[in-house]
Amino acid sequence: MERRRSEAKTPLAMQIQAPTTKESLALLRYEVICHIKTLRQENIPLSECVRAACSRPWPGEGGFYYSYRTIETWWYRHQRHGFPGLAGKAVRADAGKSRAIDEETGLWIIEAISKSPNTALSVLYRHWQDHGRGLPSLSSVVRFLKTSGYDRRSLKAGRLESGPTKAFEAPAPNDLWMVDFACGPTLRTSEGRVLSTQLCVILDDHSRLIPYAAYYLAGDTASFLDCLKQAVLRRGLPIKLYTDQGKPFVNTHARIVCANLGVRLLHAKPYHAWSKGKVERLIRTIQGDFEATLRLEGGHVQSLAELNLAFSRWVARIYHLRPHGSTNMSPHERFIRAGHPLRTVEEPEKIGPLFYTRIERVVRKDGTVTLGNKLFEVNLALRALKVELRYDPILFDRVEVWHNKSFHGLARKADLHLNSQTYNRGNNYAR
Repeated sequence: MERRRSEAKTPLAMQIQAPTTKESLALLRYEVICHIKTLRQENIPLSECVRAACSRPWPGEGGFYYSYRTIETWWYRHQRHGFPGLAGKAVRADAGKSRAIDEETGLWIIEAISKSPNTALSVLYRHWQDHGRGLPSLSSVVRFLKTSGYDRRSLKAGRLESGPTKAFEAPAPNDLWMVDFACGPTLRTSEGRVLSTQLCVILDDHSRLIPYAAYYLAGDTASFLDCLKQAVLRRGLPIKLYTDQGKPFVNTHARIVCANLGVRLLHAKPYHAWSKGKVERLIRTIQGDFEATLRLEGGHVQSLAELNLAFSRWVARIYHLRPHGSTNMSPHERFIRAGHPLRTVEEPEKIGPLFYTRIERVVRKDGTVTLGNKLFEVNLALRALKVELRYDPILFDRVEVWHNKSFHGLARKADLHLNSQTYNRGNNYAR
């Protein structure tokens, strides 16, 4: 193929780039063939039509000139094979396959690479040779791995990592919630104390709405269950709740709470972070948007209550009303427009006990138990027995005492000074 520039020079910016792929080159050749056919309809001899095609640039001004022999060859190839004949040489039957490495050897190399993905290929190749493995040259192995998608670059990009087989989305609101913890901002109170916070966020998979999210002082089961309780009271009950394998989510109490609510608790497999990528992406949005505003002038907060108040305003006024990049709708609009009936809590005022933390204690001889470094008094009839204490770990306003699945009243904080006076009145030494 001859590439002569036209005698009238054109600026480089006006020149048309030569076709690079076989498809685009075949289309260019077909355009030349169509031009010749148009001239042939005027009863012009083929030789003159070919010369006319040679005298102009293709595909247009600033393009390429082709020789008579080249265009003539295109013409007869099209006459014999049609448009496919303009694509050039036929592709080899074994194209993309290594002729130096047979199928069995290739499978063995890929398996060996998969077992030691972090080891340099040169080291592995030397090791294979030292153990008598017959292999072609190192360059052949490199080309084979690149063709097969197991070269160093592909391995670093996660070629051997498992991931989701298909993109998914829950079909309706509250079909699937995702929850996760993340480190929150560090606060400095007006008293000079430094508080570390943990963000707990729940995401509705279908609408990308946040049923509830808040900052806590600890990323534990108590914080998770409080976040879940607030979400359920505001947005109804989900069908499934998806978490990772963290301690706040993988415990008997969390399973019991979800079972009482009729929620199926699901856990991601270890090292499968991609499976809850939506909630992790939401956390990055919160960190890059809301938490970034806290570092600006006038955005400083000094308490956990102020932090959560500012965060709830951001969620309601900005995140819920802003179109989401994946759905092209705001989370609030998509949540309410779905028209899907939501499961709600029948008696919201009675939902609290379902979330109570439950721990076992043995009652001392003086009828007391310890809870949270505090001393509580229970019925003296329970002394020396193992009881179950049920309480709200956030409010700590009500501590129920249970024994053998029976309710034995509420525990009360022990008043040691009052007890000492009562004890002295009944003691001879108080006279």
